[in-house]
Amino acid sequence: IGGANDLTMQGAIGFQQKFRLSPGLKVDLAYEHVFSTFSRTAAGQRFAQPYIFGQAASALGLDGGDNFSVGIEYTDSPNFNASARIDHRSSSTGRNTVISASANGKLSPSLTAMLRYQQANAANQTLTGLGDSKTLRLGLAYRDPHDDRLNALLRYEYRKNPATTPETILFGTGTGSEEHLFALEGLYAPSWQWEFYGKFGLRNSRTYLAQDLVGTSTITLAQARATYRLGYRWDLTGEARWINQPSAGFSESAFLAELGYYLTPNLRVAAGYSFGRVNDRDFDGSRSAGGPYLGLTVKINELFNGFGLQKVSPPQQQESDQSISVQSNSSQSNSSQSNSSQSNSSQSSSS
Repeated sequence: IGGANDLTMQGAIGFQQKFRLSPGLKVDLAYEHVFSTFSRTAAGQRFAQPYIFGQAASALGLDGGDNFSVGIEYTDSPNFNASARIDHRSSSTGRNTVISASANGKLSPSLTAMLRYQQANAANQTLTGLGDSKTLRLGLAYRDPHDDRLNALLRYEYRKNPATTPETILFGTGTGSEEHLFALEGLYAPSWQWEFYGKFGLRNSRTYLAQDLVGTSTITLAQARATYRLGYRWDLTGEARWINQPSAGFSESAFLAELGYYLTPNLRVAAGYSFGRVNDRDFDGSRSAGGPYLGLTVKINELFNGFGLQKVSPPQQQESDQSISVQSNSSQSNSSQSNSSQSNSSQSSSS
């Protein structure tokens, strides 16, 4: 990862090995040792620091230490795959452990579930005594492969960050935040002319600015939209949105009407008018916030030649059936024998 330059030296050495325990089940082991020195460079003396200002990146040094990692992965089933990994890093300035896991699978032909978890500590230099950052994501998707009129998505996310304000980190007081996010959205198209969409989201946040100063906030978002196609090129859309934050005394609602035209099947232009209203107790109370607008919609997968689409795998070549070939060979031999017998009989009759 580096070399020798005057009094500066750094490098790394390690190994990585993968083992196959069974079809579709693999284990990955790795170890790495990093050696480095905080030496003087042309820009000055390097030293350990949690963050830098401006163009002082040349003062950053690389800590020496050891890295261990163990991972496992399962991919044998077409309806389920999972993986997990643990990385542990230790050096003279501290230790850090990173844990990650994920799983995806089909509960039924129409229901798909997803799980992801990640946990890690501070990776910067001189940051010690902080808790682990944690993120948990759960997802559930519904789509019937035989009837595509209804699609739904359910999502839950948990985020925990033990430090959000660098000023308090330097003084050792620490900060933290926790968030719970819940969202549900669905799309229903009973015919090619009608399309209905709805979404509801709820986020609860708690921030710890100090031991005796805790802030809690809940935000709610709701959205509903209906689209009617006048033909293959024109459509009409009506939408309503509402966002509310009771702890701040803030709420906002909006209604819009939109007319769209498809220049191509993948490019749509629209013009509409929004009727909005904002309620805020800290400013003018209630005020309108609406007006005309223009919109442009394009499919990314058509713009970048299949971007984000999975390619359909070609049909696999199947092994030949030996019984058929044997039967065919025997039938061919029988036919040849019959032909020869016919030719012999014809010769004898002619003679």
